[in-house]
Amino acid sequence: MKLNAFVLADDVAENIGELCVMLKNSTQQQLEQFGQTRNDLQINNDIYCHDTVNKRSLSEKLALVNSKNFLCCWYGHGTDTSFCMNGEDVVTTIDNHYVFSNALIYTFSCMNGGTLADVLIDNDAKAFIGYNGNANCPYGIDDVTCGIVMSFFSSFLGGESLYEAVDDLKSSYEDAVFNKELEPFQRSWFQENRDNVVLKGDTSLTINDLLVV
Repeated sequence: MKLNAFVLADDVAENIGELCVMLKNSTQQQLEQFGQTRNDLQINNDIYCHDTVNKRSLSEKLALVNSKNFLCCWYGHGTDTSFCMNGEDVVTTIDNHYVFSNALIYTFSCMNGGTLADVLIDNDAKAFIGYNGNANCPYGIDDVTCGIVMSFFSSFLGGESLYEAVDDLKSSYEDAVFNKELEPFQRSWFQENRDNVVLKGDTSLTINDLLVV
């Protein structure tokens, strides 16, 4: 069996860029660990930063795999209608939404959980997990934020359903909100993140549903 996975991360936007690189590296490590636990699994794990992908090239790459289920993670900046890397719209509701058919999309970017998520689901994406509002990272490059964001990924790769994994993500935020060792503004921003988390599409999906021959 095979897991097709695509990870996109903005690596040029100062603090958020540094955090996105951490998340990209963490995602790669999680995928490698998951592959090591299954002798029958081959992971096709493609990583792209701002200088290796744009809207056109991403569409061309995804068109090669989107006839079957796949995992797509993106970390960067967002609006209600687009995901951006280095100031360029890489995913939009107009130009390339259709190439995400059969994708389970997980993102740490602002605002993508509204119109963009709805268009992706309407065009046959399996599910979308992201934020319908701000996705705050109080100290930018920060192990706390990285650990929270990756908690979803760890749970989902570990066999939990999307619904359960998103619940774990929210619990990780709540742990941070009540962590008195964190600064008050950190805790407040993490509460906003928790409230902005959205899950759309098939909530019952597990990692096994993404595996293809």
